[in-house]
Amino acid sequence: MAADEKKGTQPKQITEKERMRYIGFDVFPGTPKDLFKSEAEKGKYVDAVIEKRNSGEIIREECTLTEDRVSLFDTLVLAGASIIMIVALFLPWFSAYNEIVEEPTVANVVPQSTGMVDSMALAAGGDSLAMTAEGVVDSAAMMAANAAEGTPAEPIAKETERVSETGGTSSISEDGEEVLHSYVAKKKINRESFKVTGLGIFISIGSLGSYVFSSGFILMLTGVLVLLTVLSCLLIPLYNFYGLFALKGDADTRALALKKILRFNWIPLVLFVASFILSFLGSNYGFSNPQEVFTSIGTSYDVGVFFGSLSTGIIVMLSASILVAVKGVEI
Repeated sequence: MAADEKKGTQPKQITEKERMRYIGFDVFPGTPKDLFKSEAEKGKYVDAVIEKRNSGEIIREECTLTEDRVSLFDTLVLAGASIIMIVALFLPWFSAYNEIVEEPTVANVVPQSTGMVDSMALAAGGDSLAMTAEGVVDSAAMMAANAAEGTPAEPIAKETERVSETGGTSSISEDGEEVLHSYVAKKKINRESFKVTGLGIFISIGSLGSYVFSSGFILMLTGVLVLLTVLSCLLIPLYNFYGLFALKGDADTRALALKKILRFNWIPLVLFVASFILSFLGSNYGFSNPQEVFTSIGTSYDVGVFFGSLSTGIIVMLSASILVAVKGVEI
């Protein structure tokens, strides 16, 4: 009985005003105005719509559904980024350096005073220090003291000079006093850099590869990932060019196929992140005296060595591959 009454009830009909209020989502909270200023304008618009429908066109103007998924500008940007990935193979990917210590010579020895210098004596021109049993006495001050006592102030003459082991020199006067001239021997350190390009990694397998693949498992696995990264940066751009210029079919078919191709551009980033995570685990070198090979690699492989060895080429490559991969997500 109740079911029959429920079936017999009619749904409530909304008014025209309520309908416009619902459709407008309160854009027209009041009574909406007419869309056309006059009946003539309305008739002109209706005639244009009828003419368009009669011609077979059913999509309105400026509809985003009719736009190309991959425009000409997008194609040029993707092609340019793919070219940059290949060019990055000729840029330095990793770098290291050796520190070469140059022994000090007489030319680069800097004089250093061994005691306190009387500022007034220095202003008068005194520039040497005499070391006696009582301490450090400025030679000019000594001469002034001798003159006050009536003793002729004579400079120290006929000094026999000898070179000490610490870089200083000492001289012995005729009176038996030893005059010390102290120096600070500065060592000059030169850095000899070594850089390897992306393609150079394959070329240097016989030299650098022997160090990498003779070390711990983590460093060996990192070396394999780096080789795969270089190989992907050579093959993936070529695959991108195939998807951009060699696919057949209509625009939508080509765009969907290109979307699948561009996903492969995430591979270099995935390999790089995997190498980065492995560097936290660290690894020992399989060769003795790693400091003799490269000073910058330390005594063991870790995340500091990983980041310290990165160069501009791998950063440029990752930037270009991420740009292409992100566009694949947008299609």
